[in-house]
Amino acid sequence: MAPEFDKQIPPITRRSLIKTAAAGAALAGTAGLSACVASGGAPDPGTSSAAGDQTADNPLGVDKKLPMEVVIFNGGYGDQYGKEHVALYNTWAGGEVGKMSSTVKIASTLQSRFAGGNPPEVIDNSGADAMPTATLVADNQLADLTPLLDAPSVDDPSMKIRDLLMPAAIVSGSYDGVMRQLPYVFAMWGFWYSGPLFQEKGWEPAKTWDDFLALCDKIKSTGLAPFVHTGVHTQYMDTILDTMAIKHGGIDIMLNIDNLKSNAFDNESVLAAATAVRQLHDEGYIMEGSEGLDHTTSQAQWLQGRAAIIPCGSWLENEMRKQVKPGFDMVVQPVPSLTASDKLPYEALNGGPGEPFIVAENAKNKLGGMQYLRLMLSNDAGAKFAELTGSLIATKTAPENLTNPTTALKSVADATKAAGENIFSLNFAGWYAPMNDARKREMANLINGRSTPDQYCAAMQKAADEVAQDPKIKKFTRQA
Repeated sequence: MAPEFDKQIPPITRRSLIKTAAAGAALAGTAGLSACVASGGAPDPGTSSAAGDQTADNPLGVDKKLPMEVVIFNGGYGDQYGKEHVALYNTWAGGEVGKMSSTVKIASTLQSRFAGGNPPEVIDNSGADAMPTATLVADNQLADLTPLLDAPSVDDPSMKIRDLLMPAAIVSGSYDGVMRQLPYVFAMWGFWYSGPLFQEKGWEPAKTWDDFLALCDKIKSTGLAPFVHTGVHTQYMDTILDTMAIKHGGIDIMLNIDNLKSNAFDNESVLAAATAVRQLHDEGYIMEGSEGLDHTTSQAQWLQGRAAIIPCGSWLENEMRKQVKPGFDMVVQPVPSLTASDKLPYEALNGGPGEPFIVAENAKNKLGGMQYLRLMLSNDAGAKFAELTGSLIATKTAPENLTNPTTALKSVADATKAAGENIFSLNFAGWYAPMNDARKREMANLINGRSTPDQYCAAMQKAADEVAQDPKIKKFTRQA
């Protein structure tokens, strides 16, 4: 559940979807951060800016006697995992040198410390009050994590950290080719259902949209609503539409949308995906009242058995943990393909790494901070994180290192492994607020029967063209 960043945008997640509309206000609240952090001085003499003796146990050459401080964002993942990870660091260091605190107000809590040149070593820079990453990078406040990338992994010394991480983690954590933050958590989107319910009814998860509509017919005939979604946060369904369009037309659909191409929304793939969404309304497959439900309320309705399927991200189980009844056994599947001949396979996923961890450039134990991240990426740390949060870390080995996973987490791991390199995410909603506003408005019109698929595509193309032609809006591009 990572927030959006200023330049390199991670995959759209539950938190970023809900808070994007407030991003302008959040950035305004941290507008003074640039001037403040710029005044931060160099680290004190005697700190660990330079590596000491490097060994197999200590490849970064950390002074194990130096204190090492971590600040965790106490949001959807809680902070217990941070306590476990600090304990790993202290065991490695041979003393209680590491300490952890948590807060929901990252910028408010840490701005003065960056200004004073005394920041903590590691920060989980997340939430609505996250510090603007691009500003920190511009002011040279974030450490270059190349030493971490080049260090051997904890569990396999022959494998470097850069080879252990999902490639997208390095891409989304890099600014101008230099990795400045570690997106730690992998999140994915899909359609969720109760395994026992489907087994009892003899229902099979659908791989194509035609099969999905046929399944919805079967479900509707039993008196159960086939589908429920959050009508308040229509970005959820926008993400599903995006997923279907990209799977249908290939990665060029994603690149054209993010790069503001003139035909980005005016094409067969986006129109087909919009048509599919409108079919849910026209066929009466959506649970009555969905338009007025927020994310947790719609999820609660699903858990109470009022609908069979809900679109959501891999944080669903953890977010609703207190409301999941024994035996519900939720499972996720990839979003169905529009056709059997889509350019990307059914297994392709909309998702990627998020939850950014940073190491402060002016911290007194910068290398200790990188060692903490190295330990966080170990099999033991990843398994503990999964146990506590129901989520995977962003390493290639994470799906294979789970201990007694729930049905939800196992299905996420299985889907991630099956997707392989076919994992993608769009950036435009985080880059361009006017387009994000348009997609929320136009999805509400489409899924509630107030506009046609053609009108949806035309409205989104108009919004994209207006952004492209506005000289006051800074533009971003991507090649992959």
